[in-house]
Amino acid sequence: MDFDGFLRRLGTNVQRARWAAGLSQEQVAARGLTYRYYQEIERGQKNTTVQTLFTIARILDVTVAALVEVDPAATARSRERLGSSKLKPPPRGRKPKKTSGR
Repeated sequence: MDFDGFLRRLGTNVQRARWAAGLSQEQVAARGLTYRYYQEIERGQKNTTVQTLFTIARILDVTVAALVEVDPAATARSRERLGSSKLKPPPRGRKPKKTSGR
């Protein structure tokens, strides 16, 4: 999936969450966004910020993860990988030593 496809899917997820909440676009926008900007998000035309997604998620009573989920199978694999207790941070390195300009 390319980025444009991701934005369209995000817009669809936002729209479905709004429908589930029983709100109109005007009602959602009135709680902290401009109407036109919100419409463009639902149409998949805006690359919005995480802060705006957080605001929308709170208004619609869903998680940000639910809004950005585009492939449930990939999400499950990612959760499994990130939730593993075997994760360890990589070794810490040092800054490379400066070499003389000779």
